Amino acid sequence: MPHTSSRRAPRAASRIRPRLAWYALAATSVCTLLAAGSAGAVGLPRPGIAALGDRLTVEYDDGGGRTVTRSLTCGFTMTADDQDACAQLVELGGPLAPVPAGQMCSMIYGGPQTAHVTGVWDGEVVDETYRRTDGCEVARWNRMVPTLPSPVGGDDGGRRMLAT
Repeated sequence: MPHTSSRRAPRAASRIRPRLAWYALAATSVCTLLAAGSAGAVGLPRPGIAALGDRLTVEYDDGGGRTVTRSLTCGFTMTADDQDACAQLVELGGPLAPVPAGQMCSMIYGGPQTAHVTGVWDGEVVDETYRRTDGCEVARWNRMVPTLPSPVGGDDGGRRMLAT
């Protein structure tokens, strides 16, 4: 009798394992299809946003009450004035993220200027604010020139943006 029961156990297990494998495969497929349906395709930018290309709006405030807005389009339709800014953004990988919370920064005030950059870059929504309130923020701003005007001189002193 013990010999008979040992024969059934392997046979029952051999029938269960393929079923479990099939259920696992089916569940994985369903999850993949659901994820693909909600995101457009796994690993791809959201539909509609990527089609817009790299377009940013830069709102610059010189700190003295003068506000200027600039539209920046990178790609095949960019203007000669946009080439330097687009090249810098490509080198940086897009607009720079905020300074991490808790980052130690020198307390060197760079000026009252602020900028707000919104739009789409590389299929991702951009909404970043730039200030010159301490050393980290000044360095972040300076890396974004010529997308942001250089309030202290630089190649064009911000004249391209401020002349509009």
